[in-house]
Amino acid sequence: MSLDLNKDIIEEIRHRCDIVEVISSCGVQLKRSGGSSYKGLCPFHREKTPSFHVDAARQGFHCFGCGKGGDVFRFFMDKENVDFVNAAQILAARCGVIIPEKNSHDPQADSARRSERDRLLAVNAEFSAFFQRFLRDNPRSPAAEYLRRRNIPMDIAEKFAIGAAPDSWTACRDFGRSLGFSDRDMLAAGIVRQKEDSGNIFDQFKGRLTFTIENEQGKPVGFSARSLEAKPLDGRKYVNTPETPVFRKGHLLYALPHARQGIGKLKQAILCEGQLDAIAFHRAGFDCAVAPLGTAFTPDQARILRRYTRNLILAFDADGAGQKAVLRAAEILLPLSVDLKVLRIPGGKDPDELFSHGGPAALEEALKHTVSWLEILHESLPEKFDLASPVGRSQAASHVCSFLKLVGNQVEIEMYVRQAAAMLGVSEQAMQAELSAVRQAADSGFFRKEETLPPPPRHVNKDNAAPALLTLLELALSSADTGRQLADMLDAELVPGTNPLEKALNMAISAALNDEMEQLPDQLQNLLLESPSPEVSKALLKPTGFSGKKRQLALEEALQTLQEVRRGEGQFSLLEQMRNAATAEERLRILAELQKLSGSQPGNES
Repeated sequence: MSLDLNKDIIEEIRHRCDIVEVISSCGVQLKRSGGSSYKGLCPFHREKTPSFHVDAARQGFHCFGCGKGGDVFRFFMDKENVDFVNAAQILAARCGVIIPEKNSHDPQADSARRSERDRLLAVNAEFSAFFQRFLRDNPRSPAAEYLRRRNIPMDIAEKFAIGAAPDSWTACRDFGRSLGFSDRDMLAAGIVRQKEDSGNIFDQFKGRLTFTIENEQGKPVGFSARSLEAKPLDGRKYVNTPETPVFRKGHLLYALPHARQGIGKLKQAILCEGQLDAIAFHRAGFDCAVAPLGTAFTPDQARILRRYTRNLILAFDADGAGQKAVLRAAEILLPLSVDLKVLRIPGGKDPDELFSHGGPAALEEALKHTVSWLEILHESLPEKFDLASPVGRSQAASHVCSFLKLVGNQVEIEMYVRQAAAMLGVSEQAMQAELSAVRQAADSGFFRKEETLPPPPRHVNKDNAAPALLTLLELALSSADTGRQLADMLDAELVPGTNPLEKALNMAISAALNDEMEQLPDQLQNLLLESPSPEVSKALLKPTGFSGKKRQLALEEALQTLQEVRRGEGQFSLLEQMRNAATAEERLRILAELQKLSGSQPGNES
């Protein structure tokens, strides 16, 4: 069930979080610069002189160097590379705010669900610590020996919460009971199992190496446990936590909490097949690697990754199964407009093997030689089609087009068609015709002319409008009287609300007219969450001060500039209409509007 992040909850989290404390806890050293203001080096770009300002009273930040700014939500979203919902959940837990669930028709049932989730999270957190402690306290155990053979030091095991389950049928059961967990709680969390015939409770992960699986907020929600035997008695190399209200394999990615910042920093994500492969990339300095949980890559996992980046590298095994996995992932990712590359490792090694033998340099070198997913598809064709015959090549082209039809961006599809045509040795026209036929046969409906969006409108001198709007916003923020004055002086068409700065100015004027200036900062912070704007965050944090005659002069100059810009935009639009006019009557009508806009009437020219 989704969370009810309503206006009141958002504002409660914002006001209960100390933005100075949150920013400081994320590694930014802040020094007081007077009153409620703090300064420090910006965490979002390199600088030697502090230009990053935080205002504790306004609960906002702004960097005068790179322009980033907003409230505690925006900072956490940008710094931790998470979306708003995840940022809200993390910050709510931090400041003790409980976010209710949406559409609560049965409060008692909702309370029971929340209680169950809390119990499951508590069970998983305790057992994650228990498994890690057992591994650390038993350096001669099979699990510890296995990690030594794989060259994984203890500090890496601790960082990624790797542990080990005791080689006992009841150790976990007994530990859980000692903490007061019921057998029912441990069964629900998947820590133990129950025999159907006898009803006896026994451990799920007996004698296995355990990888803690965390959700996007970094909370343990389950485990992936690897057998340390060459031939496990039950035949299962890996045992995962069964599906629970907090553990859904298809909705989780291993190491994502560790990779969020790396994905933002490196502007890409690496998707591996297994946990140790992902860890190898992190150890090599590429802390943007994640892995699915022993199952095929899912659309939900794809959408999670797409929230963080559009650049994805698949680091799957080089064998036939790995090649098929690449193409299955491509089918899921192509509709999401992802720049999809594939890592090729020499000798068929996996990333963990490559790192073990060659260290960080080996993985870095391999990443320099990624190839397009299209090349992997092309290499798979000879196994399916006789490319030497016209019919076989035609069938291969149709197969390639079954992938290309999934792409939804016109520029991307044009480039892919060009590449595919060159690979198959056919013309671009033939490839495009085959793609059209495949689309029609599948009734996909992509690129219908009636669905194409018109090009964005072009404006004259649009850059001149921003400083004028910023001045007006700063004046309106500093005085309700100015906001009311602007309401009388500003025509609605001058500030249509098409960008965050215009929207902010309209909100400031509305707040002045409705005596809601106290609520305005929160309203503007909510606007910044939806539409980040350096100008709005700057105005909100440190509005420029004007006094006396300078204030009125600044207001009048800004209004005059804005009017001139809008007049120029209108003239440009009419000139474009005249260029495309079909009849003389239409051209005369447009000419009259142009003359009216420029302040002259027909027949008045000398």
